[in-house]
Amino acid sequence: MQQKVRCEFSVASILGGPVSRRLLLVVCVLILAITLFGCGTAVPGIKGMTVQQATQAVESAGFQVGKVTYDEKATGVAGAVIAQRPEADMRAKGGSLVILTVAGPPPVPAPALGGLDKDKAAATLAASGLKLGVVTESFDASVSAGMVASQTPAAGADAPKGSSVALVISKGPQPVALPSVKGKTQADATKSLQGAGFKVKSEQKADTAKKGTVIAQKPADGEARPGATVVITVSTGVEAVEVPNVDGVFFTDAKAQLERAGFDVKDISVYAGDGGRSTDGSVYEQSPKGGVLAPRGSLVTIWWGYEHS
Repeated sequence: MQQKVRCEFSVASILGGPVSRRLLLVVCVLILAITLFGCGTAVPGIKGMTVQQATQAVESAGFQVGKVTYDEKATGVAGAVIAQRPEADMRAKGGSLVILTVAGPPPVPAPALGGLDKDKAAATLAASGLKLGVVTESFDASVSAGMVASQTPAAGADAPKGSSVALVISKGPQPVALPSVKGKTQADATKSLQGAGFKVKSEQKADTAKKGTVIAQKPADGEARPGATVVITVSTGVEAVEVPNVDGVFFTDAKAQLERAGFDVKDISVYAGDGGRSTDGSVYEQSPKGGVLAPRGSLVTIWWGYEHS
């Protein structure tokens, strides 16, 4: 009774005078309502959200996500929040935990697939309870062609069991312009190709081009992957050899002898009545003359005569 008098005196003092019991009751109810429901922060409604979305909403409201349980028998969309505690709009102290219940099986961490080829990545996913999703290709200077360059979800991220993981397979470094070095000196060609990011291998070949100049390259100009090897063929010049003397030799034998020496041969037959100086098919003239030096592979012309029987 003494406590009750003090309460009434306090309320009466606030209101500026005596109060009735009914008014006192109303004021006490209001104070109680303010005490019970007016303190703390409203918990956001997160049903239907993914765990990631729910976590963001809960943390943005000043709370933390506590234990997350999974109900594999729930009829809701797999991975969606179907229950929360405290319920939506209830007030709770900032920083307190919000417990979630999610439909479907618990998620599994996505395995690390970087550096695997497509088939091994698919097998690894299957062993983890996931499956291969969309596969695309992209140039990547740091990952070998044919290997996984990236994945979504990322390695270690939670993914719904049975869901798909998308892969990007490397096509290797993007091709770059390959300079044409034909006609350049070996030194200049090597410098140009190495400056463009290529390796260089050289081969030698006798040719009519000036000694030391590039007469061919493989691959030819166009595009190639950085670091690829370009093979250049460098002229050693033309070897000079002595022209055989085939004067008086039957023309077919003369031709074979000249070809063995490394020359191309052109034979011209001339009827004796028209100036041919032999009648039995033997060579009576050649150019260049026998005994002189000529470039290997150059042309030697022979003339031989005949007459009608």
